[in-house]
Amino acid sequence: MTTEADLRPAPLAAAGAVQHEPAPEYVWPSDPLVRQSLGHWQDLKVGVIIHWGIYTSIGQGGSWSLHREDLGWFTDPPEDWHGTDAEYHTWYYDQARTFTGEDFDAQEWASACAAAGMRYCVFTTKHHDGFCMYDSQYTNLKCTSEESGLRRDVLREVTEAFRDNGLEMGAYFSKADWSRPEYWNRSVPIKDRFHNYSIHTHPRAWNRFVEFTRDQIEEILTGYGPFSVLWLDGGWVCAPKEPIDIDGIARTARKAQPGILVVDREVPGPHQNYLTPEQQLPSTPLRVPWEACISLTKEWCAMRPDDPAKSTAETIGNLVRIVAGGGNYLIGIGPDARGRMVPSVRRFLRDLGEWMQVCGEGIYSTRPPENPPSVTSDDDLSWHLTQRDGALYAFGLSGADSIPATTLHVGAKLSTVNMLGSGPLQFHADGDTTVVTVPPSATRWATCLRIALA
Repeated sequence: MTTEADLRPAPLAAAGAVQHEPAPEYVWPSDPLVRQSLGHWQDLKVGVIIHWGIYTSIGQGGSWSLHREDLGWFTDPPEDWHGTDAEYHTWYYDQARTFTGEDFDAQEWASACAAAGMRYCVFTTKHHDGFCMYDSQYTNLKCTSEESGLRRDVLREVTEAFRDNGLEMGAYFSKADWSRPEYWNRSVPIKDRFHNYSIHTHPRAWNRFVEFTRDQIEEILTGYGPFSVLWLDGGWVCAPKEPIDIDGIARTARKAQPGILVVDREVPGPHQNYLTPEQQLPSTPLRVPWEACISLTKEWCAMRPDDPAKSTAETIGNLVRIVAGGGNYLIGIGPDARGRMVPSVRRFLRDLGEWMQVCGEGIYSTRPPENPPSVTSDDDLSWHLTQRDGALYAFGLSGADSIPATTLHVGAKLSTVNMLGSGPLQFHADGDTTVVTVPPSATRWATCLRIALA
């Protein structure tokens, strides 16, 4: 039986994320095209982030095992590995030869995500290990190399399949690259996640890395069609310690694709077009654009064919809370070593699609109500509100697979109340409060009411 502890993610600070409580000062974009793109992105609400790379082929959810500090289980090499850090580094990159992903079908993933109601996909073009899941002209460490087991342009397959199924694309790109001698110079000791030489003493080496980074981003944005978001990971790669010329990156991105959102994760400033709290919901409301990125399984991709996933009730509860708080939900899934979709992920996508078909109108293109009425019921249900086109949507959550009948108390006068998936509900005034008789939910996991105020 899967327990909550089994699916507990890696500690955020150890994984390189920087937690800001409360949120850092947000800088609204000044470019009108970017502001327009931001509003459009906020309407999408539900996305998927897909990790896949060398790390998957050795049963891991990311490339953090290359990291030279012991920060916990997610930095551990495979259990059967024995040797030095330097030997592991060489062995890890050799696994690109056996990473074949023979069962990966981008159309299968795209159609399943589309049927689940997802509106955009962020795909890992390059994780911290530097292995490119696209045909880069600046490195041989890529999926199309004759030395690669894949020998296919995965990003091309993914972007075409997801766009064909109506989803927009975002490009995940790690600013760190542990494969590059201009970042990790293996002639000297490597201690942690940061570059391991003096930039002051060797400025030409660092400038080569900055140019390499910018060139790779440019070739993705000019060679693989339209992207809504450039999703930059590796928040520790920033000035003053690691000046990556983020201004130049943003200029390059918007020269290639005007209006694209640039998300320099965890780096406050004008190039973090929205905030990205990771593996958690913010403890206080965020009054700025934001997106919670949370893995469905323990890691960002499947580590074995029988990987368990969080319950549908928990995940839909997250969705409701995030959207009612003004955010987007980026759900992390990924293929196993052979490229297959594991059963737990397939079941979840089917469940989510079933629920979104009924309740999606209270999710997409909504915003938190500016002056919401009080909404309570005579039980343990928690109620969360969204608003769109003058209609108020009230979602009831119990944390279970089914939602019981209840009596709802709304602190306002109402003209109509409808349960999505069912029909009109009876209600009566009780002073300044309206009492609504709510039958058992017409959908599993969360009930949704559409309310028109009088």
